[in-house]
Amino acid sequence: MGFANLMMLPLRVEYLGNPKYQQHAAVATIALLTGVVPNLARLVMSPIWGYLFDHMNFFALRVTLNIGFAIGILTFFMTGTMTGMVCAAIVFGISNAGGDVAWSLWVTKFAPPERVADYMSIHTCFTGIRGVLAPLIGFYLVTRLSMGTLAAISSGLIGIGTLLLVPEIKFAGRGKLKPALLEEVSD
Repeated sequence: MGFANLMMLPLRVEYLGNPKYQQHAAVATIALLTGVVPNLARLVMSPIWGYLFDHMNFFALRVTLNIGFAIGILTFFMTGTMTGMVCAAIVFGISNAGGDVAWSLWVTKFAPPERVADYMSIHTCFTGIRGVLAPLIGFYLVTRLSMGTLAAISSGLIGIGTLLLVPEIKFAGRGKLKPALLEEVSD
């Protein structure tokens, strides 16, 4: 999921700013659609996702976020209208807010308290590697595929990642696998 999302993130600016894609967006519009709108949605929704993180099954939360990311990507790159791109930017910002919470805190639900830092350091390392490689691969692929095709592939990858999580959702639909870590653990 993360690879597909990070692959498409910088391509939003490319899609809006490169005359090849015929969006003819002004610099202010590009800033609005890639920075302002998503970050306003992110700001508003972060506390709500924090509450949901504490009260919702983690896998159900992650599935919900993944669906939001896939919808945001498809809508942004396939509608071609300003309304569609604004809606996509809002959905992306909402999903990003939840992704921030889930990315930062997931380890507190799964790792033994004394191993939280170890788990998170490995997760951060692989996220960094993915964060460097995904945009490079995205820019390479967009020279060979249309933006819409790449958005569909990216959404498909998110869908596959989501399907892998579905069996992990507990029937109760609520609760945590373990209580959240409430104090810092140090050696």
